[in-house]
Formats: sequence, structure tokens, C-alpha cells
Amino acid sequence: MAGRHSKRPGLHVRIPEQSVSRPVGIVDSRTRVEHVVAGGVVAPHRLSYLAKCGAEILAASLTDPGRARCAQCAR
Repeated sequence: MAGRHSKRPGLHVRIPEQSVSRPVGIVDSRTRVEHVVAGGVVAPHRLSYLAKCGAEILAASLTDPGRARCAQCAR
């Protein structure tokens, strides 16, 4: 037995895409320090990124920042 809400027509709403890319924190697998990277450059197939502080980092998936966050990226 269906409830009365199941008989209402569905409303198709398109979710707008975000035009602003926000910075993303990525942990370096070598130093285990979290660096800030521009959100627009993050892609699932990339392994290395250029951080805000200028360091080239090797992305570590599902890694907790063991040591800390980069002080230069935080500025």
C-alpha cells in the first residue's frame, strides 16, 4: 500500500554547478604534511600537485595529516 506522497509527480530540478573552486588540503605521502592546492586542479588520475607554498607534493589517499599542516600554505 503506497502512501499519498508516492503519487505526486516528481519535480526535476537541475543543481547548478559551482563556478568558484575552493582550495583543497592534500596530504603529502612523503612528509605526511597537509598542503593547500587549488581546487580546480584536483583530479582523480593525478598523483602529484603543486601546492600553494610552491612544494611539489605526492598525493596520499585516505591519509590523516600525521605531523601538521604547512605553515606557508596557511598564510
